[in-house]
Amino acid sequence: MSGSASAALPQASLPPRVIGPAADPPCRSTSSDTSMEELSPTLLGAIRQIVAVALREHVPVVAPPRLTPPPEANVLEEEDEEKAPVPVPPAGRRHDIPLPGPQEVPPQWLARLEHLQKGLQDVKYQIEGAPEDERKGVPFTETVMADELPLNCRTPAIAEYDGTTDPREHLSCFENAALLHRYTNGIKCRVFVTTFVRAAQQWFNQLPVGAIGSFQEFRSLFLHQFASSRKLQKTELSLFDVRQKDDEPLKEYLQRFNAAALEVHAATQEVKASAFSQGLLDGDFFKSLAKKPVSKFDALLARAAKYINMEEAQAAKKGTRGEKRKEIKDETPSKKPRIDTRDRKPPFQRVNAVYTPLTVPITQAFIAVEEKGLVTRPRSWRDTPQRPKSDKFCRFHNDYGHAMEECRHLKNEIERLIQNGYL
Repeated sequence: MSGSASAALPQASLPPRVIGPAADPPCRSTSSDTSMEELSPTLLGAIRQIVAVALREHVPVVAPPRLTPPPEANVLEEEDEEKAPVPVPPAGRRHDIPLPGPQEVPPQWLARLEHLQKGLQDVKYQIEGAPEDERKGVPFTETVMADELPLNCRTPAIAEYDGTTDPREHLSCFENAALLHRYTNGIKCRVFVTTFVRAAQQWFNQLPVGAIGSFQEFRSLFLHQFASSRKLQKTELSLFDVRQKDDEPLKEYLQRFNAAALEVHAATQEVKASAFSQGLLDGDFFKSLAKKPVSKFDALLARAAKYINMEEAQAAKKGTRGEKRKEIKDETPSKKPRIDTRDRKPPFQRVNAVYTPLTVPITQAFIAVEEKGLVTRPRSWRDTPQRPKSDKFCRFHNDYGHAMEECRHLKNEIERLIQNGYL
């Protein structure tokens, strides 16, 4: 019996279970390593599905948490235990896949996805057009509205257009500014309309929806609508009407002629030289041109500069001599008896004069006709005023001694302009 017991003892004895940290954990078997290798393609497929779903729905995606093997159990598992298969979620079910929280999303991923979302919105805007509320009542087409406004876009600093001035001048100013800012076709249309006021703005608001598909179309409609406000183009013949006035310095005549020549775009050098020569008074410069004519206007200007300097030097010399004579005359005591002039009329005022009533002060009327070049200066006009002998100043004579309201010469000149139909 003891022999049978001793013989059965080796068969009944099992290796003891070791519990506690004293024993080394058993190593995984070859079957466990094989299960992990089979599981890797499945996990990679799940990660790809997570990224695909997140990109399709604009959900920020981060790398999934690192898979760590579960802690070793204190109790040894059976080596022949089968591993449960990892379930793979279907492709279309987003809520079955746990997503990271906002605090776990890296900032660079958020910025990248926001940029992608904005790009998708821009593509949708170009394909489907502007929203209905933006297209309502706007004369621009969807193509014009699709151009995105730059962040640094600024309205050009040009004058507003109300429909009363030349449309070509306003359009030229805007196109130069648009060239500087590099506006696209759509931006040109939308910025150009911001320069409209009053009648121009009312005309634009009455245009039908979708009437403007490009800036070229907008340009043509604008010029056609306000064609009546265009300035009349002056011809070369208008330059022959510009003539030097009596007692007008050569410098002032040249300035008036140049201003008139700027309005004649097709004027040639020969025509301008001929017109300027015919408008000259019979003076030193006219005699010089008669002796030695010039065919080019530029050559004429070079010769005119010499005579302008001569006239200014002569005028300055006359002014100096006049001041000296005046000083000597003031220092010499007068032998004539003094006459009481308290009851006399102001100087240069005509007795019983009858003038056409003016609707504005005479000073304002003088400024208006002076700017138009209609005033004929009196013979006593001075380039440089003399030493003040009174607080009153007459701009018509450019001298002190009386006010413009008292000037008989100015009143006669204004009356002459009225009778000739200039006022």
